[in-house]
Amino acid sequence: MRSVQNESLPIQLPSAAMQKIYSEVEGFALTKVPVLITGDTGVGKEIIAQKIHKMSPRSAKPFKVINCSVFLDNGLLHSEIFGHEKGSFTGAAQPREGLFEQADTGTLFLDEIGEMNAEVQAKFLRVLEKQEFTRLGGNRLIRTNVRIIAATNKNLEPGKDNGFREDLYYRLNLFKIHIPPLREHREDIPPLVDAFLSEFNAKYRKNVIKLSAEVRNFFKYAAWPGNIRQLKNTIERAVILTKTDEIKFSDLPADIAIVPQIEISERPSDTSEHNTIPTEVRQILAQISVTEFILIFGGIPNAIWRMLPEKTQRSVIREASFHLSALLGGHQDAIWINGMDRNQILGKVAQRRIKEHGSLAQAAKSLGVDRRTLKSYTQTDDMGD
Repeated sequence: MRSVQNESLPIQLPSAAMQKIYSEVEGFALTKVPVLITGDTGVGKEIIAQKIHKMSPRSAKPFKVINCSVFLDNGLLHSEIFGHEKGSFTGAAQPREGLFEQADTGTLFLDEIGEMNAEVQAKFLRVLEKQEFTRLGGNRLIRTNVRIIAATNKNLEPGKDNGFREDLYYRLNLFKIHIPPLREHREDIPPLVDAFLSEFNAKYRKNVIKLSAEVRNFFKYAAWPGNIRQLKNTIERAVILTKTDEIKFSDLPADIAIVPQIEISERPSDTSEHNTIPTEVRQILAQISVTEFILIFGGIPNAIWRMLPEKTQRSVIREASFHLSALLGGHQDAIWINGMDRNQILGKVAQRRIKEHGSLAQAAKSLGVDRRTLKSYTQTDDMGD
């Protein structure tokens, strides 16, 4: 248990996704009903919970936080949340207030609420319904006035075999905020980087003012499975390690993941086009390597690809091989790359081969087509030999 003030961002993120969340926060903050915040690990659920508290009429009152996942013994979780009476368990030498008493008139944030067992869930539901509870080992009813904000990275919806009570879910889900993973609002990475540089320069008395061009580009394509928290930890480590005013690629941890942004969908962007991948497209894709497929359709620049550790390249190649095999196999009819139509797919392949060979004739030969066909793929008249 803790009363937290250190999980915060000094900025409002500019992406449309986060602006929508800020708007929801502003509306939800004025009420006292429970809020459920969902999202992957590290997306900033506690930060949003704090924003709700700080914008609410309870802002001057306590804001208490508990992470339910750290209590392997649900008896201890029970005690932390509801308190206990003297002698209620071995070691309970004195009575102790739980979080509902400590947070009275304020806000209680329960992270990873899906980790509660059935007994704690039942007692928690009673608090939501009756605003009263008993301490562990006690029978005296205690009234409480606490705003509940809960968070989870699991799907707690009924029917998902998740061990979470349906009635409790609906009680918590009156107001719901979903925070997307960082890879879905990458435009927020630059302002986040600036904010973290400022924070850690002050903390470590450094003067790191920028990222190298390679690192900036790399950050655009990193998968960030740990989301904002991983980005923050990465910047902190780099600020500590760098000997200059610039973070270089060598200052980054070797295990940062990168993912090709290749999306295989069931329909092309133009729904008037036949759903089956044309034989012509399959024949062209069969002429390119997996690495070329990644560089053409994955949005990863050559310079970034060359910087990646061999282990990371192998991981990306394995994933892309699956996509390319599906496209070539013919057993899956309606699959397309990033919503592109026939002309866009062929044009991208043609432009890369022409750039690589420096000659329309050589590029056509490498793909097994004639010059006129390849030129038609580019949809331009200014390609020379």
